[in-house]
Amino acid sequence: MMKISPPLMRWIATQQNNYPLMGMLTFGMPKLFLKSIYAHNAEDKLNWNGRRSCVTLSFDCDYPEDIEAIPDLLKLLKPYPYKTSFACVGYWIEKYPKEHAMILEHGHEIMNHTQTHPDNDILTPGRKFKRISRDEKMAEISQCHEVCRKVLGYAPKGLRIPHFKHLFTDEIYGLLKEMGYLYSSSTWVTGTTTYGRPFHAEHGIVEFPLSNCPLHPFTVFDTWHSLNAQRLSHRIVHRGPESYCDLFNDLLTWGDTTGSYINVYMDPLDMKKIGNFKTILDRLAHEETFWVATYEEILRELPFGSAHV
Repeated sequence: MMKISPPLMRWIATQQNNYPLMGMLTFGMPKLFLKSIYAHNAEDKLNWNGRRSCVTLSFDCDYPEDIEAIPDLLKLLKPYPYKTSFACVGYWIEKYPKEHAMILEHGHEIMNHTQTHPDNDILTPGRKFKRISRDEKMAEISQCHEVCRKVLGYAPKGLRIPHFKHLFTDEIYGLLKEMGYLYSSSTWVTGTTTYGRPFHAEHGIVEFPLSNCPLHPFTVFDTWHSLNAQRLSHRIVHRGPESYCDLFNDLLTWGDTTGSYINVYMDPLDMKKIGNFKTILDRLAHEETFWVATYEEILRELPFGSAHV
């Protein structure tokens, strides 16, 4: 099985703005490229709490439509023996406390997704998270944390920054250290060097890289880019809910065969569009090779070696 070498992986992680390279791999051999990254894990034979592979399912609650979809989503998840993670915005928690409380009542995890999700189209259009000051970033994180504490009686242990990629900066880890947080899930596989595995970043914060799209290996795999993206290159190769589930199953199969970590986030508002998503949930429940775990569950069970973004 073809695999990416460590020196090449380190170089690729620095090429997130190298558009000729990204175009060549995206339009030439996207699946082979991403599979060759995960293939490196096959040598290590990691023990994922007694299972061959580990999967985290998470949901980003960025808009009112996401919050309104939470009850139906929780109903969909209820029969399954595993829990998921929800990235929640402080402003919406205050506005929709009942729906967010339901997440915790069903045993799922909430992570800090900042107070106003800069640059949210409704709340903070044009206010890029990367470009605000360090103090403003801390205010966004700490205010959301305080809302969780006051409204939900809950203290998040991790953060997901808004929009990933160009909005991520390493200073996030220092802020999380000050907050007493344990983890972040704000980067993705091709922007890091651990072949998708969680790792200790700066200040001891554990980073959980998100999985990339099998057809767009420099783009995070999410429901928005699969179902709603306006970019022509995405719309041509993504043909709706069936294609989305096919790609999701590709990631699960690669995780199974290589012993990798698969970390996928979705938008709750999109779940009603994917009529066959239950087949994904069924597969994760019935195939014993997968350990489906939240970020906090993984932190409780497994140690991680040092690495850097």
